[in-house]
Parts: sequence; C-alpha cells; structure tokens
Amino acid sequence: MSIRKKVSEAEWLARQNLAAFYRLVAAYGWDDLLLAHLSCRVPGEEAYLINPFGLLFEEITASSLLKVDFKGQKLLDSEYDISPEANVIHGALLTARADVNSVAHVHTIEGTAIASRVEGLRNISQQSMIVAGSLAYHDYEGVVLDPAEAPRIAADLGDARHMILRNHGLLTVGATVSQTFQALYNLQRACEVQVAAESGDAPLIHISEKIMEKTLALFAAGTGAAPAQDLLWEALLRRLARTQPDYRD
Repeated sequence: MSIRKKVSEAEWLARQNLAAFYRLVAAYGWDDLLLAHLSCRVPGEEAYLINPFGLLFEEITASSLLKVDFKGQKLLDSEYDISPEANVIHGALLTARADVNSVAHVHTIEGTAIASRVEGLRNISQQSMIVAGSLAYHDYEGVVLDPAEAPRIAADLGDARHMILRNHGLLTVGATVSQTFQALYNLQRACEVQVAAESGDAPLIHISEKIMEKTLALFAAGTGAAPAQDLLWEALLRRLARTQPDYRD
C-alpha cells in the first residue's frame, strides 16, 4: 500500500509542504550533501516528518519522508533511517515548543562563517534587523550526537525563531513550514550580506537602536507579515510545480 493511502489528509499536506522545503533548500544551495535536516510535526499526532538519511534533498518526495516519534523511532516502514544527529535537535525542539511545528538546520558556508565569529551576526542589513529581534546562540559542543545536549539546545533557543549554532551552522523554527523557510531565508541572507560586506576594508554602517525599535514594533504588530509569508510560499510552490512536480508524489 502506498504511503498516500496510509496517512491522513493533514499529514499528506504536511508531507508535500516539507518535501517542497527540501527541494527549495537544494535549489538555493543550502544543503550539505546528507548532513542537514528539516522537519515538520504531524498534525494531531505525537510524531514528526524528516528526511530519510541517504537521499539527497533534490530526491526527496512527500512519500519518501520518514515518520518518527519524538525519540526518533520510525512509525512507518522505510528502507532508510533517520540521521544520527537529527533527533537530538528536532525531537528536542518539537517537544519543548508547543508553538513550533517545523524546524530547519543547515550548514551553509556563510552561516557557518558567521557562526565562527566571536561577534556573530552584526546588525548591518534589513535582513539582519528582521532576525535580530528573535535571535539566539548555542555554543559548540561537538557533533550533535549526545542526547544530553538536546535540552541545552532547547534552553538556548528559548522563545526565539532563529539560532546560530556556534562553529556549526544555522537553525530556524516556525509554526508552519512556510514560516520556518522564511526565517531561514532571512537568517541566511543576513549572513551572506555580512560576509560580502566584510570582504572589503571599508567601515560598515550599523543600524541604529532607534530604527531597530521602530522596525521590531512594526513586526510585533504583524504589519503585513502573515499575508506576505503566505503569498511567498504559494509562489514558491507554483515554481516547484512547474520545475519539479515530482516533489508532491
């Protein structure tokens, strides 16, 4: 029996959205062979979806995603297993944050470069300003394989939506897959801008606290944010439907 016939309508929609997220990460060049991972909570269940360890992001489809419990144990048959480090991050954050339904973790060049700087992300761009109001850091403890690190990752994230894992990479969360993608896009773009800006010798202009407060107040009021996110995600899904329609299979 196909996966489609084994799951609810809500889970199938979640699978299609998460598969789309994987394809977008691959298209933007944010994947890292088999070493990054994105997840989505299964609606109404104590379970989440994540990539099968062994498939490239460009190969992932709605049907191929693993369904696991919060201990990382498979709930549906698959020839693939979960990445060794994935559940330490995703299981912990989905358990700790009831408001979070999706988590993304990547090792981009620019993200890891900023994660390796003592100062971290500098407030020098519009994207960094968007991120700055909800940004956390987690110190490097080595490859994330020890379950004992999970609660420390969750504690360091707190109620933030973006996190820089020192010497490691980037992490974002959201109530939906589209929100998690948008958060990842802004955090990654902020890192890209900073790396580019710091490549020269010219002094950088930092955004003032006054402008920061004004902008954060606008975001807190929700000025156009949700509709923009929805429109963006719908547009990206249309692009994938034209170029990679098999993600929905």
